[in-house]
Amino acid sequence: MADDSDEEQVGEEQVKEEPVPEKPKKIFINHVDTYHGKNIARIFARVKPGSTGDTGGEEEEAAEEENGDPRQKQLYDENPIENGWKVSGTIKNTQGYKRAPFMQEIIQYKDRNQLTEYLKEMNVIIYDITQDPEQVDEAVWACQKLESLINELDHQITFILLSSVMTWAKTPANEDEVPYSEDEFRRRRAHPNFKERHSAEKLITKLGLTNKKKLLTYVVATGLTYGMEENVFHYIFKAAWHNVPEVPVFGKGQNSLPTIHIIDLAAVLQNLADQQFKIRYIVATDTSKDTLIRITRKVSQALGMGRVKTVDEEDAMLNRDITQADYDMLLSNMQFEPMFIREQMNIKWHCENGIPENIEKIVEEYRTQRNLRPIKICVLGPPAAGKTTIAKQLAQEYKLHYLSIKDVIEETKNELEQLVKRSDESEQNEEEIDEEDTDETLADRVDEARSVLERLEEARRDNKDARLDDDLLTQIFKIKLMSPPCQNQGYVLDGYPKTSDQAQNLFGAAGEEEEEGAEDKKPPVNEQIIPEHVVILEASNDFLRQRIMHLPEKVVAGTHNTELEFKRRLKTYNDLGDDSHPAKFFEEVDRPGETMKIDDDVSVNHRNIVKKIMDRVKEPRNYGPTAEEQEIAKRNEIAEKEKREREDREERERNEEEAANDRAKKQKDWTTKLEQIKREEFQMLDAQSTPLRNYLMAHVMPTLTKALIECCQVRPDDPIDFVAEYLFKENPQV
Repeated sequence: MADDSDEEQVGEEQVKEEPVPEKPKKIFINHVDTYHGKNIARIFARVKPGSTGDTGGEEEEAAEEENGDPRQKQLYDENPIENGWKVSGTIKNTQGYKRAPFMQEIIQYKDRNQLTEYLKEMNVIIYDITQDPEQVDEAVWACQKLESLINELDHQITFILLSSVMTWAKTPANEDEVPYSEDEFRRRRAHPNFKERHSAEKLITKLGLTNKKKLLTYVVATGLTYGMEENVFHYIFKAAWHNVPEVPVFGKGQNSLPTIHIIDLAAVLQNLADQQFKIRYIVATDTSKDTLIRITRKVSQALGMGRVKTVDEEDAMLNRDITQADYDMLLSNMQFEPMFIREQMNIKWHCENGIPENIEKIVEEYRTQRNLRPIKICVLGPPAAGKTTIAKQLAQEYKLHYLSIKDVIEETKNELEQLVKRSDESEQNEEEIDEEDTDETLADRVDEARSVLERLEEARRDNKDARLDDDLLTQIFKIKLMSPPCQNQGYVLDGYPKTSDQAQNLFGAAGEEEEEGAEDKKPPVNEQIIPEHVVILEASNDFLRQRIMHLPEKVVAGTHNTELEFKRRLKTYNDLGDDSHPAKFFEEVDRPGETMKIDDDVSVNHRNIVKKIMDRVKEPRNYGPTAEEQEIAKRNEIAEKEKREREDREERERNEEEAANDRAKKQKDWTTKLEQIKREEFQMLDAQSTPLRNYLMAHVMPTLTKALIECCQVRPDDPIDFVAEYLFKENPQV
């Protein structure tokens, strides 16, 4: 039997062997509902503290080359990892904010003393003063407060001030225009609108010198951030997505912009949170030296119509879609050499070479984060089934491009002519040729445009009925469907393709063939242009004939809905059968169309059918109404409200007037009836009193008169008794 001391020793050994759980690392980020805050917070919640110190080695790099960067696959994941940073922070707009999954806690405080208690518990504090100038004062106060309580802190706190390179905007250029570096931060000169941030940078740097073991401070001057849903460059992306003919470039556009992707900025902050560096002032930019016009042109080519135009700085200020801060940053002109973050930090760059070199990746992020995916709808059916009516309503509801055969041919022809014309003008004016406009893609587009225009002209000469062969029509439709408007917003295709072969030629993937023996494998398709929603209208021949017969003559004239033309088109459609109908192709590629019968639909303009389709397509995927449309809608709403109020007021006044007239009429009728009743009553009483008067005059009044006269003459003491006695004595009946 072991003694008590042995048991105590064993117990102590067991306690020593148990690992002490490590406290989770806490990080505070202000305004986690802004562009910087939410992206930085989400990334921190998905990484482990200290992970920037892991080099990964050659095996990890080989795995990334083979399987791709795992960060790209998890780019939009908002769920925190188990051992990641525990993120807390404040929010700027409390109205309607819902806590994101990556946030552990949203800090709400009544006063700054309560905020201090939260900050004392943090390991890392990041204050972003680039988004909201009002946060400059709070950031300085927070750092000063922590510095005053430095003896009460039981752990080290890393305070990071996220500022802007605009505090360098007025710095004199180096000799030979050498890029700036962090070593020159003491000679930086701020833009007039960023002087408060400049003062905050100097103060935060100074506060970190008191006790570095308790309070460590860094200042990060970030370049113009981009990526995800976009920030400073959002106006450019939005204009390109809306297919403006020429995306505006403020000023001459030759100014160099220091930029950095928001994910790479988060990586810089992660390094500062994980490690201790001697340097206290860091410039965070990528290695690009791109100008504003080059960035704008690349965005326009990748997302829009491919053209740009310079706009005077004064005119740019009249644009309500851009803030003063963004305007200042887009017109800045600086170059930096980010040597420290490249040489001293462990960063797996997401976009090291800037926007133009990574434009496809950045555009994909922009589309995904803004949910700007095109909606592609195809409406098929027999002639006179209402395809055009339904398709135009869908295009209006979802702000999509309506495509009919006639419109596509005409619009594509005009666009190709403009492309060839611009190309010819550029060749004549060599000084206007830009390297970005002379790539092979543009040359191929011009060659294709010339070829299509030649074939159209040849078809016009040979075919009097102006009908195009399937190959040429398919090529024209492909050009239209691949155009930026259809790729950005989407389209509603009205009545085309008409056969399964046309559908195969239009939407099938070129250069890909099915493997032999793969019977169950669906045919390859061009995912960029194939519709995601196919609607097939059905109606009986009698219903369609009745509809055509009831159309007014002026509506039918000059269209395909004449009696002979309609019969031909209906016969052609019915002769297709199931094998040649375009629905067969969509079934084979696993995109079966939804059939909708219109015989029993009595709603105006097939509104019930449109609502069914909208229930299937669901919500629009675009920016919604523009500022001008919102203003027009607001004016219309106000006008409608005033109209309703005016109509209600007029209705109320009319009702009150009618009620007053009715009361007056009733009062008059009542008065007339009352007078008539009084008159009739008087006449009735008068008629009833006549016999009584006659009786009294004949039998009572003569004797009574004599009695009264006698009483007046005698004047007795008791006149009543006297009259009574007189009447008794002189009664003629006695």
